[in-house]
Amino acid sequence: MKPKIVVVLLTLGLATVCWGQDAKKKSVPSECTKTIRVHGSFPKWGTIKYLPNEAYKRSPIIKYQIQEDGTVSNVTLNRSSGVADIDKKLRDAVARWEFKPRPVGCGTIETEMGVTIDFR
Repeated sequence: MKPKIVVVLLTLGLATVCWGQDAKKKSVPSECTKTIRVHGSFPKWGTIKYLPNEAYKRSPIIKYQIQEDGTVSNVTLNRSSGVADIDKKLRDAVARWEFKPRPVGCGTIETEMGVTIDFR
């Protein structure tokens, strides 16, 4: 019997930064920090392949950048789950996400996200 996997998103604080803004300004316009995902989903977890000596240890943390045009770039794994297949599927899925484009001049938003995988 295969375990059911439920995925819950946790945004770690407000880990978004608007890089295109002048460093002297203390506030960032709200239209620069809004991120609305218009396309993308999480991987299908039913076919996870465990290698010898692998075990799920903790929630993986993914870091990525959202460009002004809504595309995702620089997807990196900041903390591994302990299972290479879970980490790879998550990185690949996030890399295909698309967000609503933001106004010109907002720059890149850097985001970090933890994914809790509850095996039930």
